[in-house]
Amino acid sequence: MTIDFSCSNCAAALKAPNEYAGKMAKCKKCQAKVRIPEGAGIDIELEPDTSGQDPYQKLMSNLRQELKKMKFPDLQRFDLNELPDEDVKAIFEWGMWTFNLGASEQGTIDEIKYDGNLVILTDGSRWEVEDGDAYTVEGWTAGDEIVIVSDRMYRLDESESVAVSKE
Repeated sequence: MTIDFSCSNCAAALKAPNEYAGKMAKCKKCQAKVRIPEGAGIDIELEPDTSGQDPYQKLMSNLRQELKKMKFPDLQRFDLNELPDEDVKAIFEWGMWTFNLGASEQGTIDEIKYDGNLVILTDGSRWEVEDGDAYTVEGWTAGDEIVIVSDRMYRLDESESVAVSKE
């Protein structure tokens, strides 16, 4: 299946495979960078009936459903039903641990200044990039989704990261 969408710059009709949902792409007509929408053209999976399951099976089914709702970028390429229960539980616990610690911030790049040494997010927060990583940020653009964990900023669509500190 493909995702049908329009360029946000020139309104050209575009298509992309489902596995590229949420990623950035260039419009073939105007070369603008556009985000491929998530959810368009993707089959909706209904929650499984867990009424006849034993408590452990029900717990594991619930954990899988919660992980799907969290939409961790790297998990999108896995079928959680194919992973062993202990892996699903470990991933869930890690995600909740990170979330509960407030160890991460998520946002969208609004502007990049000073040859990649400063990243400003749409929420107004400003992040100084270490000198050795500024060349990486020069390839990033406004609209890129990022996550910051333990003084590292990760660009989600390319899995690149740089060392940062909040200004």
